[in-house]
Amino acid sequence: MYKKKLRGMYISRKALKDHFDPCKVPWNTYLLCKLQWGKNGTPWIHWVRNDPNRYHAEVYFLQKIFKMRRSNSYVNCSITWYLSRSPCAKCCYEILDFLNKHSNVNIEIYIAQLYKIKKEENCQGLRNLVSLAEVTIAVMEIEDYIYCWKTFIQGDVDAGSWTEGFQSEITKNRLKLKEILETF
Repeated sequence: MYKKKLRGMYISRKALKDHFDPCKVPWNTYLLCKLQWGKNGTPWIHWVRNDPNRYHAEVYFLQKIFKMRRSNSYVNCSITWYLSRSPCAKCCYEILDFLNKHSNVNIEIYIAQLYKIKKEENCQGLRNLVSLAEVTIAVMEIEDYIYCWKTFIQGDVDAGSWTEGFQSEITKNRLKLKEILETF
């Protein structure tokens, strides 16, 4: 039986298009990551997809991938995540716990869609994350989509017009995120 790949260095064009389109509601969460140790370290890229029966992409990254790539506890580490959906409440608390244990790490999170924001616990989780100086959360902009296409797809592929029609959803999501983060 064919099993879909759950992680790797490069993502398929289809997965990027299907799961990062802000106009669609993706079933799975994809996490695209750039990790860099120190200012002059070589950036390392990777992606992870959640396995609904076993783990969320964010938690898998923190517990398995980061541990595997860990360098020196005294060197600052910058992590940039591009997520198809914002972290759920449980993942937000896992990220907070991780950052409390790793004071040398900061995380920038760019999201394509907001995940179940009608649930107050998810909104509160996002607010708790941005209350830390080590965390930035923003909605993906067109430039971020183009960066992901060029960085996480293998080979020299033209991004074409796959982001056509995204801007209105990006604007809506940006306003919703702003409202969530400003609500106390």
